[in-house]
Amino acid sequence: MTIPMRTIKIVSAASLAIILSQFLSLESALAAGVIAILSVLETKQESLLTAAARIGSTVIGFIVATGLFYWIGFNIFAFGLYLCAFIPLSCLFRLQSGIAPTTVLVTHFMTAESISWYWQVNGMALMVIGVSAALLVNMWMPSQQDKLKKTIFSIEQQMSETLIMFQEQLLGEKNYKLVYQQLRQLESTIQQMDQLAFQEYENQVFNRSSYYVKYAQMRKEQQIIMQKICDNLPLVHLATEQNDILANLFVETAAQLHEQNTGLQLLHDISDLYDTFKRSPLPATREEFESRAILYQILTDFERFIKLKREFYIDERQQLEQRL
Repeated sequence: MTIPMRTIKIVSAASLAIILSQFLSLESALAAGVIAILSVLETKQESLLTAAARIGSTVIGFIVATGLFYWIGFNIFAFGLYLCAFIPLSCLFRLQSGIAPTTVLVTHFMTAESISWYWQVNGMALMVIGVSAALLVNMWMPSQQDKLKKTIFSIEQQMSETLIMFQEQLLGEKNYKLVYQQLRQLESTIQQMDQLAFQEYENQVFNRSSYYVKYAQMRKEQQIIMQKICDNLPLVHLATEQNDILANLFVETAAQLHEQNTGLQLLHDISDLYDTFKRSPLPATREEFESRAILYQILTDFERFIKLKREFYIDERQQLEQRL
């Protein structure tokens, strides 16, 4: 949520809560505005959970305060005991977000020196109006769909460029610093995607879809594998036939990275490459043996890279079929 949007929402929620409280002739109408300010959160889901927690916290807090003020009186000792009992109870029932606003409402009992139904209803109404006003303005939350699609395009483009760099390194170009910079940029873009995806998911109240969250996780795991491959590339010292074959596979994959690709053909190509490795003559020197071993490790890591995409595709297709 941007600062201008958050400002507008807070002002709108607080104003609405105060106006409605005044219209209903509630005491301490400004308290509803403060509760509304505290209840305007980043996502719809977070706002709903917090609203429920604060209302539940108010019920518990009022019961505790009523009993203590009735037996001990409206003094600081009773208020201290209230805090000693209320805070642990709120934590026990995971209602911590309601501790501060509920306690503010409880102080109204002390100010009025009364725990009558009038003050009980007044306090509960302030809480309900405050969180309801925040929920109302927070129901408008702009979709992140366009940003997510642009970020997906950017991720796939950066991954393609990185794979092309892998190909170039295998064929003799030794510019690993540039490759590492590219991977850091890719990691940053995936992190942005992850944040946007989670925010979009939390803003879906009904018919929630975790597609973008899972997509971001899949690309995050792939980026980690790409980092491992990049670390191994400098260890390949000899130019061999296997280098050329694996380099061509990187280029082929770079052209098929889009999110709807099944990854099946690439797995077949990797299987063929394993067969090529097996049919190749045994290494004649120690250096050739070490280079071949590193290439095999790179191929194994790259197979996992493709399988992650394949698993993502199958999982999403199954979920789509279940919904239909």
